[in-house]
Amino acid sequence: MDFWQSALSACTALLILIAIMGVVYAIYSAVKANKQKASFAELHANLKKGQRVAFAGGLYGRLVRVGEKTCGVEVKSGAVVEVSRYAIQEISK
Repeated sequence: MDFWQSALSACTALLILIAIMGVVYAIYSAVKANKQKASFAELHANLKKGQRVAFAGGLYGRLVRVGEKTCGVEVKSGAVVEVSRYAIQEISK
């Protein structure tokens, strides 16, 4: 009987530790997501014509038109591509 009690208490302690780690990870993820959301909101609010921008796929271009939902981006070949303004990941120098 003593073996089963110690095994049960060890399992209980392990489950409690795993639950605490899960809660800490969830809080960390939520904080990180909120910071990223605020960063993107600021970036998209500050878009201006003439800025060089980058997309998540590595495509770079220069803004020629900034609309409410879409932007016109001129790529190196001179073509103007219409993209969602939320596809822009960063303003590059």
